[in-house]
Amino acid sequence: MVLLAALLGVGVGLFGVAFNTLWHLLEHWVWDQTSLRPVDRIWISTLAGLIIGLLLMKLSDPGSMATMIYHFHKSGSLPMRDNASVQPVSLVAGQSAGPEGALTQAGGSLGGWLARRSGDPRISRLLTLAGMGAGFGAFLGAPVGGAVLWLEMLHTRGLEYFEALIPTMVCSSVAYLVMVVTVGHGVVQPWLVDGSAPMLWWHPVLAVGLGIVCGIVVKLYAFIFRTTGRLARAIRGPIVLRTVLGGFIIGLLGYAAPLSYFYGSKQMETLFELSAAWPVLAGLLLAKMIACSVTVRGHWQGGLIIPHMFMGAIVGKLLTLVLPGVDATVLILCCMAAFNAAATQTPLSSALIVLALTGYGHPAAVFLASLAGFFAGQGTVIIENKQSRTEPMHFHLEPKESQLVP
Repeated sequence: MVLLAALLGVGVGLFGVAFNTLWHLLEHWVWDQTSLRPVDRIWISTLAGLIIGLLLMKLSDPGSMATMIYHFHKSGSLPMRDNASVQPVSLVAGQSAGPEGALTQAGGSLGGWLARRSGDPRISRLLTLAGMGAGFGAFLGAPVGGAVLWLEMLHTRGLEYFEALIPTMVCSSVAYLVMVVTVGHGVVQPWLVDGSAPMLWWHPVLAVGLGIVCGIVVKLYAFIFRTTGRLARAIRGPIVLRTVLGGFIIGLLGYAAPLSYFYGSKQMETLFELSAAWPVLAGLLLAKMIACSVTVRGHWQGGLIIPHMFMGAIVGKLLTLVLPGVDATVLILCCMAAFNAAATQTPLSSALIVLALTGYGHPAAVFLASLAGFFAGQGTVIIENKQSRTEPMHFHLEPKESQLVP
């Protein structure tokens, strides 16, 4: 199993290298033009929505991250055929949702294919999970957090496929090493923060309060997300109508609130240094919530983990205005982890990803904020189709190996 997981990690890492190269080439070709104006975001996103809609009409709509969870629980693998639409649409999209969905889909479907080729279909779920976690870990440049995230993402409470933990760690680490050796990093660049301030005794207590605040704010985000979904379903006609309208709204929001545009990776450090009044920050938070909701509900492909952390960072910036004497780094990083933990119910991986991408040296507060956000966000549904596992705990072992020996 470990050897298969390592082999899968090589494949996922090589795919990540190819995707990273194409992603940055398209990004440079479209956005690194000196003649572009902020208003051009409106027509560029509208045109992207048209291209996405035509692709989906031609290739079929593969669904969102919730669809991946549905496929896993139903069949134990991800359809390889969905890559035909997920990959090109993800390369075209790239505004308010990240490319992690494309790498997760590729890794998970490759894991299922490798399990079938091995001649032992019982390991399909393990290798599918390993591939999904590796795709995410390679994308983020956070192999441990990326591996744990998909093990948590499948369920509303806890990590139930514990058998997949070691294979997923191995697969994600190998995929990450492949990307480090070839391109030097994952798709997401690390964020530099000032971690020189000491951790004070009351920071962990504050972190719990920050997690609760983020859990409450996520309720508003979930309402916007659900409302956007209802409005999108009310639009009759071909799917291209929803993708074009979604692109227009995303571009309009990107013109009005520039930092709400794109999925937030490159904008994160700008946000860290931003000095703005609370109405500007509150408007940016609302714009980002709407943009992400329109992206997913409007059938644009992409993931939401980095956008969620971006929203959490905005909440942290808002709280620096309320608590001016508190270290801003503590407020922002705790809220980043807590917001994603509340929105996706992934407390361990949310903290691990924030710590890996920032190099912050005081993990206790970040973990406590993430756990508090997880509890405060109970009942919030952003990503659907989570459920408990239905297989026995030793489903991948021979019967004689799964029996306890007295």
